[in-house]
Amino acid sequence: DNLGGSTTHDSITDLKERLAKFMQVSKEIMGLEGAGAQLKEEAFISICDLLIVFGHCGEANGQTPLKPLAFKPDEGMGVLLNIFIQDHVFIEDEDEDIDDHQKIEELHKRRNFLACYCKLVVYNVLPTKSAADVLKHYVTFYNDYGDIIKATLGKARENNKTNCAKTMIQSLIYKFNELQQEVAGIDRGSEDFHAIKELAKRFALSFGLDALKNRDAVASLHREGILVAVNPLENPEDPAGAPPNLAFLEILTEFTGKLLKQDKKVVLGYLDKRVAGGVPNSRGDDWAPLNMYRNSLVHGEGDEGRSGAGHQAKRQYNRKRRRSGSDEDDDPDDEDFRM
Repeated sequence: DNLGGSTTHDSITDLKERLAKFMQVSKEIMGLEGAGAQLKEEAFISICDLLIVFGHCGEANGQTPLKPLAFKPDEGMGVLLNIFIQDHVFIEDEDEDIDDHQKIEELHKRRNFLACYCKLVVYNVLPTKSAADVLKHYVTFYNDYGDIIKATLGKARENNKTNCAKTMIQSLIYKFNELQQEVAGIDRGSEDFHAIKELAKRFALSFGLDALKNRDAVASLHREGILVAVNPLENPEDPAGAPPNLAFLEILTEFTGKLLKQDKKVVLGYLDKRVAGGVPNSRGDDWAPLNMYRNSLVHGEGDEGRSGAGHQAKRQYNRKRRRSGSDEDDDPDDEDFRM
């Protein structure tokens, strides 16, 4: 129970100082441009392994004396680990000269890097949202890492359904923003946009069939998605045009089927409050995602699903308080979004 050594105050203090120094040096190596690839890889593995050992040190029964050894990664360390994953795991093989054996060895190494990082999320050493940059590659790198990402998604949901849903939507936002930066304006008919919708579809399927169990998580996902789509509301290039991020609602439509019937009304009211006037008079193609999303929300609801119906539902359904330990607090500005 004492990690195989002494638990005297002096020995714990000594180990704590050595751990802090080692982590600092490893962190510096990872951020050093001149450091060799192998050295960076060893530093990455060392940090991940030590975070698993010391991340929750002293929290188990009988380990209270070891609590001073607990090592929590700061934001900078989390960013460095994520950058390493993006640069060393999610890359395409460009060297055509390497044989199949080398390719297999290289893939095995990359899978190990990814597993080390994902383990930090699964065991709550890094916050759930740290997985967003990993989840965004789920479809693109499915053959190489699909099993690891799927397992991470499942474990993250077990830890906290709402945080997991927010991480899903964040990964879709990353992909959406990346596409916006690559091209001037979103082409909803493009292959890249279709790939983001496919990613959203995979995420939606992962919720399973029990809509009640995932009620709060799915609702928070829609809330986050709507806020992205309508901010900013004004289009700087065309004052009469749709909000520049409105196409995100087409991606969000993939999750509408996971909402309970009564919650669709609440989400609809929330949407119409954010988009002044509800459905615009303009029927231009740039407004099509709004019409598509609204239609998915009112499907099968008849006239009662129209704007304003959400107010009745709000009184009837009070959303449960989120479990403690969540990554983010409720937004006090969104009291109109209560299930």
